[in-house]
Amino acid sequence: MSFAKKWSETKDDELNAELIAELLEDVSDDIWVTAACAERVVSNPEVAQVLVKTGLRRSTRVIESIKGSLASYEHIGETEDSAAGPEQSLQSYFRIHERERRLCILRQLLFDRLDRIQTFLIMENAIQAATAEDERELEEDDPWADPEEEEEKEDSSPGPKASFTLFEFLSQPLVDSAIILASEQRFRALDLLQSYHDAALFPYRFSILDAIPLSAHPSEYHHLLPAADYETNMEIKPQRSSWREKPDWVEETSVVDALRATSTPEELAWLDDMEVSDDEFPRVRKDSLLKSEELTDWYTRRVESTDSQSGLLDTALALLQHGASQGVPRLDELGEDLILLDRLVYEAPQPSDPSLLTDWSLARWRTMSPPEVIKAYLAFSDFESVAEDIRRLVLPYLSVLEAQAERAKRPDLELVNRLLYDYILHAPLELVVAIFESSKADMQRSYRIVRNDEDVARLALAYVYGLPRITDWPMMSRIFECQPDWGDDRDEDDEAYATLTSLAEFVAPSASRDAPSAEELFIFFKPLPASALSRLLDILDSHLEGAEILDKWGVATNLQWFILSRKDEGQQRARAVRMSRRSGDSGEALEDEQEWRDLLEDMLKLTAKREGNKSAFCMLSREEITRIFFTGLLSSGNFAVAKRIKGRGSAAKYLTGPVVEELCLNVSRELYDNASSGNMHRGDMKTAYECLTVATPSPKVQAEREFIEATSKICSFNVMTRPGISITPLEIRLTKDRLELIARVLSSSEDAYKHQEVILDLAHKLGFKNDVAAEVKILAMLVEVALQHEDFMRAQATCERMMVDARRLRSDMSISQSTHHDEALEVAWRCCYQLGRQSEFHDTPAKMRLLGFAIELCPTDNTLDILAAWRKIEAEDIDERKKRSAARAAARPTGKRRETGPSLLQVHAGAAAGSLLKGLREFSQGQEAATHMLSRVTANLPFSLGGGNTASGGGRRSDEMERSGSSPRDFGQLFSRNLAGTPSPRHHVTDEVAATARHALARGMGWLIGGDDDDR
Repeated sequence: MSFAKKWSETKDDELNAELIAELLEDVSDDIWVTAACAERVVSNPEVAQVLVKTGLRRSTRVIESIKGSLASYEHIGETEDSAAGPEQSLQSYFRIHERERRLCILRQLLFDRLDRIQTFLIMENAIQAATAEDERELEEDDPWADPEEEEEKEDSSPGPKASFTLFEFLSQPLVDSAIILASEQRFRALDLLQSYHDAALFPYRFSILDAIPLSAHPSEYHHLLPAADYETNMEIKPQRSSWREKPDWVEETSVVDALRATSTPEELAWLDDMEVSDDEFPRVRKDSLLKSEELTDWYTRRVESTDSQSGLLDTALALLQHGASQGVPRLDELGEDLILLDRLVYEAPQPSDPSLLTDWSLARWRTMSPPEVIKAYLAFSDFESVAEDIRRLVLPYLSVLEAQAERAKRPDLELVNRLLYDYILHAPLELVVAIFESSKADMQRSYRIVRNDEDVARLALAYVYGLPRITDWPMMSRIFECQPDWGDDRDEDDEAYATLTSLAEFVAPSASRDAPSAEELFIFFKPLPASALSRLLDILDSHLEGAEILDKWGVATNLQWFILSRKDEGQQRARAVRMSRRSGDSGEALEDEQEWRDLLEDMLKLTAKREGNKSAFCMLSREEITRIFFTGLLSSGNFAVAKRIKGRGSAAKYLTGPVVEELCLNVSRELYDNASSGNMHRGDMKTAYECLTVATPSPKVQAEREFIEATSKICSFNVMTRPGISITPLEIRLTKDRLELIARVLSSSEDAYKHQEVILDLAHKLGFKNDVAAEVKILAMLVEVALQHEDFMRAQATCERMMVDARRLRSDMSISQSTHHDEALEVAWRCCYQLGRQSEFHDTPAKMRLLGFAIELCPTDNTLDILAAWRKIEAEDIDERKKRSAARAAARPTGKRRETGPSLLQVHAGAAAGSLLKGLREFSQGQEAATHMLSRVTANLPFSLGGGNTASGGGRRSDEMERSGSSPRDFGQLFSRNLAGTPSPRHHVTDEVAATARHALARGMGWLIGGDDDDR
């Protein structure tokens, strides 16, 4: 078997030093032996070293031969072409001598492999040492570990796992090995690799650094990080070691260049350390040194990536600090941002609820405005910690901003105060109180948060007057207690008054803008001197006291109200009314008498004018405040307390009898108007009724009580405004003609007309007591409703009563000429006329009596109409009696009785009436039915309750009678006695009646023939 075949059949793991010597020593071809050694890549370091050294030893003789040949070749080349240099000679030689060229390439490869083997061995030792050190540190950190167990664990552990085997290390590019070590954070091994192979790895130094995990702390690999030179403004190239002090001939630059120029692609692959790039760790080659600005960019990207991907601010900050220490420029501002962000994350107060935690990043930090940063610093500060948090977090941050502005050539002297004051003006009240308490004038200036006394006052005034909501007044008072005291300068009152006037105009909202904010108010207070601020603080004290009182009684308001209402009597009165009616924290009325007295005392206190500092109710007098208070007390329904308070104490001076009566009536009417139900036994109506008991009884009070009783009675009849909607008390009060309410009651109940006294009592309570004319109209309504129900007897009895009232009305000369009087008489006679001419009513004497009533009351023009009706009824009565008499006579067995006939008076009166009644026309019933009973009643009457004469022709005759001044009273009296001149077994005619009838008939006949009315 040849040596080549035996060499190829021997496996790599079978090789050892003896076998290598046995197989290769007898081979005379040095180039083949060198190639055979370069071809074999094994994982055993000893075998690998034997192979490399054997190949180098056998190639040395060939190299010496090549050198000798090249010397003569170069000499020949110089004579032939003097322009050709040594490099051209080498290239020419290598192009001609292919085997020698390959040997040189293989010798380069063997030297590189020898260096790698040595590097691998020391890296392996470094990895083992680092692992052992880490384990010792863990043992020291664990004091409870059992030494025996740890020793057994060490014996059984296989040792640290290498990043790669020797075979892998020799086969793959060095940059890949370096990236693997960097990604596994084996920084000692990586440092050794870079030290001994700097030429191959330096162009890829940043790709190797980028492979280091972002979570790795820079202190572990600081020796690998780049640095900059202040003088040259360039990257500093690190000093590296080498395995050989002097490179071999084949490693000289000229030889390497000549070999690369003449080699085939296959041979170049042996020379090059192939770059195998991937997406995770791309290889970026940078052969030259970078400028300082480029290093700044790299550090910035590395820091930003560390913050955004791992969120380790301390790691990013350490990296940045190292870069700055290594001379990398323009990292100060980024470092400041990291330091400030680090404080926000690790030093600022954190929420107890983990769900409220915020994921902070440098990118988010850079998008935040300074006010947002301040709010983030103090987001979870409380009353106890906010002052210290501002000192250690906010003020340093503001100092950094100020320094950055100066570096940017944009100095801002007000930046710190502006941002700090802006936060204070928007902060929660609890935190603001703590800030002001840490800004008192008696504190050491360097320890105060707000150090300017005038700014303390301006901030306080702007904050408290700028709060749009009702807030905690004791806390607001604590802010006032922190204010500076500039003494008492009364010479500045005019200035303070002018300032307050300007402030009132400034805070007043308009159509173009709302009420000013705290920042706008601070701008307003900014130019004011200490004297004006001092007076405004005094005013603030008065306003805070008033605000606490208003809040105590459930009508709290913001402080701007005190400024806006200081000259507005209407606003002050409205607030006082609310205070009296919403007393107590819950807005419920008070029960205890002492509490009501305390309320009155506080209301009176708010009317005080102390040294020009006007209080909440400064525009109202003590008397008016007392009236408002008593009105609120009455509205609460606590009448027992009201009766006691009105008679004694500070209220008695202003609550005289007439005042109490007025207030009771007003409150009672207000309750009445607001009542949803008219039932006087519950709700507001009951309260309105009982309210009147507080006042001393008087006609006005009694009238109001009766009106409430009437309202309750009306609602009990279920009177409707519209179908399904009951009438309300307010509608009852607003009804102009209250007789209409009586009509509604009669229309809403089928039998209401039967209760005459109830209806009349209701009318009296509605305000018609002693009003005879109104009573006549009401009785007429009752008659009409009775007629509709064909209850003629009740209608006749009601007419009898109505005539009594009508006669009394005519006899009362004080109202005889009033329209109300005329309307009532018109209603009375027409009502009697209507009933008297009813054909269904068969009581002839009663009907004739009713017609007599009508004759007595009606105007002259209507007399003949009534006489015609009377004549018709009389004729019917006579015929009926004749028939009855004839029937009785026919039934008698003996004798005849003289037939009875009409008397002379009856015959003449009937004849006269018959001759004048030919043109009789019935009264029109064309008035349209209305929604109320009054209209419904009048629709069935031949007249109007309003006094209008709607009968055909009747109006003309009535007017003529009124102009003539005649009165049919005597004639009516005749008929009121049932026309006694008519013979009838059912009537007893007296001389007086007969005389009266004759006199009435004479007067009537005289009128018929045109006689003088005065004679009648």
